[in-house]
Amino acid sequence: MNYKSNIMILNDMDIGISKITLDKGDLKVIDKSGIYCFRVFLYYNWKKINNIKTPGKAKIDFNEYILSENNGPALIWPTESYVEKINDDSLYFYFSFHDIAKNITYMNKRNSFDILPNSLEVKILINYKDAHKGSIIYEF
Repeated sequence: MNYKSNIMILNDMDIGISKITLDKGDLKVIDKSGIYCFRVFLYYNWKKINNIKTPGKAKIDFNEYILSENNGPALIWPTESYVEKINDDSLYFYFSFHDIAKNITYMNKRNSFDILPNSLEVKILINYKDAHKGSIIYEF
């Protein structure tokens, strides 16, 4: 597995990443176009994340997973979700969603997106050494 590649693939198409933000509340990933944003609420799961042995991996069900299109959010639920502690400084987040359209809960006025989301895969590598004032921000 190549931990050095951060990716966001929507409906089997790599939509790239323009920004990754991690703080004590959540992980947020924005695509290259600025249209799509994937957000995971981590606040209540830091104890589980911090208890992962190095090196080690744990399946963690987080509180909420949100996919937004043009700031219009929708709740989605993963097929697979885990966090891997590579070493004392690095965390690898993996999220995979299949058949999203079957269980999506739109929270926008249109009750839909411009596209029908069917799958999403997000892989993110975070290095704690990049933290500044309690947050990690990567811009590409």
